[in-house]
Amino acid sequence: MRDAQRFLGTLTVDEFEADDKTQNAVAMAVARAGEHVKGLSATFREHEPETEWKAIAGTRDWIVHGYDELDFGRLYYAVTKELPLVLAVLQPYIEHQSDVVIRNESPFDVPRI
Repeated sequence: MRDAQRFLGTLTVDEFEADDKTQNAVAMAVARAGEHVKGLSATFREHEPETEWKAIAGTRDWIVHGYDELDFGRLYYAVTKELPLVLAVLQPYIEHQSDVVIRNESPFDVPRI
């Protein structure tokens, strides 16, 4: 979500609608966020019922499956007006996670294909 904000920067909606590289970067960042939301537990989502988790996940599907029909003005609005509200809900959890220590022998110990 922060990537979407960073990619958009200070562009106006008109500048965003004229910049296909930024459109693609922001759309991918929002799609990734939607995919991550799908991975949140039902318990977590129920704990924050005011947040429209289903709509956020659905935005991912809208971007991935209907890219030719994307409304970049709507995407701009989502990133500038709606996304900060979601980040405000998530921020306390993000801060808590920064205190968690992960103990692995090697950070590169991942399954190989």
